[in-house]
Amino acid sequence: MNGPERNVVRLALCLLVLGIVMRYLPWGLPSIETFEVGDALIVSADTLAQNSGVNASPKSIVSKNDSVGREKHPKTHKSAPKVTLPIHINTATVEEICALKGVGPKLAEKIIAVREAQGPFKSGADLQKVPGIGKKKLENMISGVNFD
Repeated sequence: MNGPERNVVRLALCLLVLGIVMRYLPWGLPSIETFEVGDALIVSADTLAQNSGVNASPKSIVSKNDSVGREKHPKTHKSAPKVTLPIHINTATVEEICALKGVGPKLAEKIIAVREAQGPFKSGADLQKVPGIGKKKLENMISGVNFD
Protein backbone atom coordinates (compact mmCIF):
# COMPACT_ATOMS: atom_id res chain seq x y z
CA MET A 1 0.00 0.00 0.00
CA ASN A 2 1.51 3.34 -1.03
CA GLY A 3 1.47 6.67 0.86
CA PRO A 4 -1.74 8.22 -0.55
CA GLU A 5 -3.66 4.97 0.02
CA ARG A 6 -2.48 4.91 3.64
CA ASN A 7 -3.67 8.49 4.10
CA VAL A 8 -7.12 7.59 2.74
CA VAL A 9 -7.36 4.57 5.06
CA ARG A 10 -6.30 6.69 8.05
CA LEU A 11 -8.88 9.35 7.20
CA ALA A 12 -11.62 6.71 6.84
CA LEU A 13 -10.73 5.19 10.23
CA CYS A 14 -10.69 8.61 11.90
CA LEU A 15 -14.12 9.43 10.50
CA LEU A 16 -15.45 6.03 11.60
CA VAL A 17 -14.19 6.51 15.15
CA LEU A 18 -15.51 10.07 15.26
CA GLY A 19 -18.93 8.87 14.08
CA ILE A 20 -19.06 6.13 16.70
CA VAL A 21 -18.02 8.56 19.45
CA MET A 22 -20.67 11.11 18.45
CA ARG A 23 -23.36 8.45 18.16
CA TYR A 24 -22.91 6.39 21.30
CA LEU A 25 -21.40 8.59 23.98
CA PRO A 26 -23.86 10.20 26.41
CA TRP A 27 -23.55 13.77 25.19
CA GLY A 28 -25.43 14.95 22.16
CA LEU A 29 -25.76 18.02 20.07
CA PRO A 30 -28.01 20.69 21.57
CA SER A 31 -31.41 20.91 19.92
CA ILE A 32 -32.58 24.15 18.43
CA GLU A 33 -36.09 25.02 19.54
CA THR A 34 -36.41 28.39 17.85
CA PHE A 35 -34.48 30.34 15.27
CA GLU A 36 -35.18 33.44 13.19
CA VAL A 37 -35.60 33.52 9.43
CA GLY A 38 -36.10 37.08 8.25
CA ASP A 39 -39.19 38.46 9.96
CA ALA A 40 -40.54 35.04 10.92
CA LEU A 41 -39.65 32.85 13.84
CA ILE A 42 -39.77 29.08 13.37
CA VAL A 43 -40.82 27.28 16.52
CA SER A 44 -40.58 23.55 17.14
CA ALA A 45 -43.76 21.55 17.76
CA ASP A 46 -42.60 20.57 21.26
CA THR A 47 -42.26 24.20 22.31
CA LEU A 48 -45.69 25.05 20.92
CA ALA A 49 -47.29 22.09 22.69
CA GLN A 50 -45.70 23.08 25.99
CA ASN A 51 -46.71 26.75 25.71
CA SER A 52 -50.23 26.37 24.38
CA GLY A 53 -51.28 22.84 25.30
CA VAL A 54 -52.45 22.27 21.72
CA ASN A 55 -51.34 19.52 19.36
CA ALA A 56 -49.25 21.42 16.79
CA SER A 57 -47.81 20.64 13.39
CA PRO A 58 -44.12 19.66 13.24
CA LYS A 59 -43.01 23.19 12.33
CA SER A 60 -44.95 26.39 12.75
CA ILE A 61 -44.03 29.78 11.38
CA VAL A 62 -44.82 32.56 13.78
CA SER A 63 -44.30 36.25 13.10
CA LYS A 64 -42.40 38.25 15.69
CA ASN A 65 -45.55 40.28 16.30
CA ASP A 66 -47.78 37.21 16.75
CA SER A 67 -48.08 35.26 19.93
CA VAL A 68 -46.52 31.81 20.06
CA GLY A 69 -48.92 29.14 18.84
CA ARG A 70 -50.65 31.09 16.08
CA GLU A 71 -49.61 29.73 12.69
CA LYS A 72 -49.21 31.68 9.47
CA HIS A 73 -50.01 29.98 6.21
CA PRO A 74 -47.13 29.90 3.77
CA LYS A 75 -47.53 31.82 0.52
CA THR A 76 -48.43 29.73 -2.47
CA HIS A 77 -46.32 30.21 -5.55
CA LYS A 78 -47.85 30.28 -8.98
CA SER A 79 -46.23 27.71 -11.20
CA ALA A 80 -45.04 28.65 -14.65
CA PRO A 81 -47.29 27.55 -17.48
CA LYS A 82 -46.35 24.23 -19.06
CA VAL A 83 -44.84 24.60 -22.51
CA THR A 84 -44.53 21.70 -24.91
CA LEU A 85 -41.66 21.74 -27.36
CA PRO A 86 -41.35 22.37 -30.25
CA ILE A 87 -43.04 25.75 -30.16
CA HIS A 88 -44.43 27.60 -33.16
CA ILE A 89 -42.04 30.54 -33.25
CA ASN A 90 -44.37 32.68 -35.38
CA THR A 91 -47.26 32.51 -32.88
CA ALA A 92 -45.41 31.98 -29.57
CA THR A 93 -45.70 34.30 -26.58
CA VAL A 94 -42.78 35.57 -24.51
CA GLU A 95 -43.29 32.81 -21.90
CA GLU A 96 -43.28 30.10 -24.56
CA ILE A 97 -40.14 31.46 -26.21
CA CYS A 98 -38.42 31.64 -22.81
CA ALA A 99 -38.84 27.86 -22.54
CA LEU A 100 -36.23 27.42 -25.28
CA LYS A 101 -32.69 26.60 -24.18
CA GLY A 102 -30.61 29.75 -23.76
CA VAL A 103 -33.46 32.21 -24.27
CA GLY A 104 -34.41 34.69 -21.56
CA PRO A 105 -37.17 37.30 -21.38
CA LYS A 106 -35.16 40.05 -23.10
CA LEU A 107 -34.18 37.86 -26.04
CA ALA A 108 -37.76 36.60 -26.31
CA GLU A 109 -38.99 40.19 -26.54
CA LYS A 110 -36.39 40.89 -29.26
CA ILE A 111 -37.58 37.82 -31.20
CA ILE A 112 -41.18 39.04 -31.04
CA ALA A 113 -40.16 42.59 -32.04
CA VAL A 114 -38.29 41.29 -35.10
CA ARG A 115 -41.20 38.98 -35.95
CA GLU A 116 -43.64 41.89 -35.84
CA ALA A 117 -41.34 44.18 -37.83
CA GLN A 118 -40.16 41.79 -40.57
CA GLY A 119 -42.93 39.21 -40.69
CA PRO A 120 -42.94 35.50 -39.84
CA PHE A 121 -39.73 33.49 -39.65
CA LYS A 122 -39.27 30.95 -42.43
CA SER A 123 -36.01 29.29 -41.33
CA GLY A 124 -33.17 29.40 -38.84
CA ALA A 125 -31.39 31.97 -41.00
CA ASP A 126 -34.27 34.39 -40.46
CA LEU A 127 -34.11 33.72 -36.73
CA GLN A 128 -30.38 34.41 -36.73
CA LYS A 129 -31.10 37.98 -37.84
CA VAL A 130 -32.39 38.72 -34.32
CA PRO A 131 -29.72 40.64 -32.36
CA GLY A 132 -28.36 38.33 -29.68
CA ILE A 133 -28.81 35.08 -31.61
CA GLY A 134 -25.56 33.77 -32.99
CA LYS A 135 -24.61 30.46 -34.52
CA LYS A 136 -24.22 28.59 -31.19
CA LYS A 137 -27.40 29.94 -29.65
CA LEU A 138 -29.32 29.05 -32.80
CA GLU A 139 -27.94 25.49 -32.66
CA ASN A 140 -29.10 25.18 -29.02
CA MET A 141 -32.61 26.45 -29.61
CA ILE A 142 -33.42 25.24 -33.17
CA SER A 143 -34.48 21.76 -31.98
CA GLY A 144 -37.33 23.32 -29.98
CA VAL A 145 -38.58 25.59 -32.77
CA ASN A 146 -41.21 24.84 -35.40
CA PHE A 147 -41.54 27.22 -38.37
CA ASP A 148 -45.11 27.48 -39.69
